[in-house]
Amino acid sequence: SSDGLCGSNSPINATCAGRQFGDCCSFSEFCGSTGEYCGAGCQSEFGKCVFKMML
Repeated sequence: SSDGLCGSNSPINATCAGRQFGDCCSFSEFCGSTGEYCGAGCQSEFGKCVFKMML
């Protein structure tokens, strides 16, 4: 994604891997790197996910 969008929120079903916004695709289909994006609801098919508490 070049616009911070991922999954069905993106016109090209973009992933978040390696993007400046973050590697994780949240449940609301935006890229980010915090627990809100990488934790519960994270979409692993469109980016990295970490299913544990991030310190």
